[in-house]
Amino acid sequence: MAQQYRHIVPSNPHRLVCNHNLFDIHAIAHENPATRSLMPILNSTLVAFIKPFYGRYAGTEGNLKTEVVDALLLEIPDPRHVTAPLLQRLEAAFSSMQQRKVTHLVEQAFLDCHTENEVRQAANLPPGLPLELQQTDRRELDDAVFELLGVAEPRRRQMLIEQLYREVAFHYRSIRIVEVQKMEQRRQGTGANKVSPLNLAEAAWSELDPEWRTPLAAWLEEQSPTGKTVQLPDGEARLPAAGNFFEATTIYFGNKPAVSLVCESRAEAELLYDIARAGLRGPITIPAHEGECRARAESLDLRLTEGKSKLEQLSQQYAGAGKLREQVATILTRWFIQGQPETVAS
Repeated sequence: MAQQYRHIVPSNPHRLVCNHNLFDIHAIAHENPATRSLMPILNSTLVAFIKPFYGRYAGTEGNLKTEVVDALLLEIPDPRHVTAPLLQRLEAAFSSMQQRKVTHLVEQAFLDCHTENEVRQAANLPPGLPLELQQTDRRELDDAVFELLGVAEPRRRQMLIEQLYREVAFHYRSIRIVEVQKMEQRRQGTGANKVSPLNLAEAAWSELDPEWRTPLAAWLEEQSPTGKTVQLPDGEARLPAAGNFFEATTIYFGNKPAVSLVCESRAEAELLYDIARAGLRGPITIPAHEGECRARAESLDLRLTEGKSKLEQLSQQYAGAGKLREQVATILTRWFIQGQPETVAS
């Protein structure tokens, strides 16, 4: 549903259940050449260029939102016209793209800009192609798509690809310029219009999906509805090494004197220690069994890693670089762990 600077339509061969941010597309017909060619076609640059005409941008931040109605209306090259040789080309190019990271459709020089002065200088650079549009497999995929559309002459297809790439690069360059200018305006407001780190954090927080705005304690409770509740004391947490015969399952909080929390297993101690290091204190819900604690520790690490990556990206998007970005990131991280205060949320 939300895209920014990259065009990725993920395949789902194992039919995993999607949430609100990902829409299921099911081919009516059983597997045949047309259904097999659908995924490569959807990931083509031509579809990436067409989709902004059906979606809508969220504010001026370059974030494109496409709802179900947009996906239904979106026009794509007709996969029913695919031939066996074309299908082979499409699948080979798509398979190659799946082995690498699909990068941005905006030039790196503009992604590196965080101030109006920087983006103004970048705008004077001669037109260039983003790294993604320089990839051989993407060009091969797009060449096959244009052949599917009936362009039989290879030279003509290459001309169309070059024109398409120039237009795509220009479009995303323009989006990025406006985005950086708006970021600068928010940062450089004066007097009554001056924007504080808290204001920027609120704006960034509202852009997060609801699942990432769930406080860590509530998320842990959702993951273990039949688990047990443990009270984490205040103070810095310390966990002895796993090889410590007497204290491997004991966490110490604070000092002079330290408060000890004896756990039922090493897995439980490591899970609670990770939770404490994240900054959470008070009543915490965790699994009651050792094996479940290990699994929860893995899912917790994944959530913290992905969540903090999202927060860093939002902080940079809304506050650019420097001290302001750090302040916004600190606020967002605190809300990510503790939850957004009601006074701020209202």
